[in-house]
Amino acid sequence: MAGPDRRSRQRRNRRRLLWLPAPAGYEHKVVSTEDRWVGLPRGHRLAGLDVVPFAELADEPFVALPGSAGPMRDFWLAAEQRTGPARVAVEVETAEEAFEAVAAGTGIMLVAEGNAEVYRRDDVVTRPVSGLPPAELAVLWHEGDSREAVRVFTDACRRCLCGRPSPGAR
Repeated sequence: MAGPDRRSRQRRNRRRLLWLPAPAGYEHKVVSTEDRWVGLPRGHRLAGLDVVPFAELADEPFVALPGSAGPMRDFWLAAEQRTGPARVAVEVETAEEAFEAVAAGTGIMLVAEGNAEVYRRDDVVTRPVSGLPPAELAVLWHEGDSREAVRVFTDACRRCLCGRPSPGAR
């Protein structure tokens, strides 16, 4: 069982990859930029389009992250591109739950281009969306954490996901 000191170290050592926007209290470095796509049930009226304009999606029911996801939820609902609030059909915790909800026809969802490929299914169609800024994947670490382990992790992620890091970069 982890004691208070160990839990404190574990919290302090958190470094992760996460789609922006980043939660408060973290610094970040973008390692990948991807267009946003839409996941639609196979029989959806827009599934036959090669590219779906966001204006065509704005009034659709959406599969969403929980409200506690804050700015990240807003980003994946494209809140900044809307004139009113999104119609949320269901909230989900995981990508698997989200794709299940889309396949069942509960709603649609925005995904990063790479996730459209990773979660490919016969009952869900994914298409690029025009009219939205891209999604950014970033390495995150706690603000002010300048330990060597953070630099090594960040550099490794940058090498793997976006080429060689520049000397002295973090």
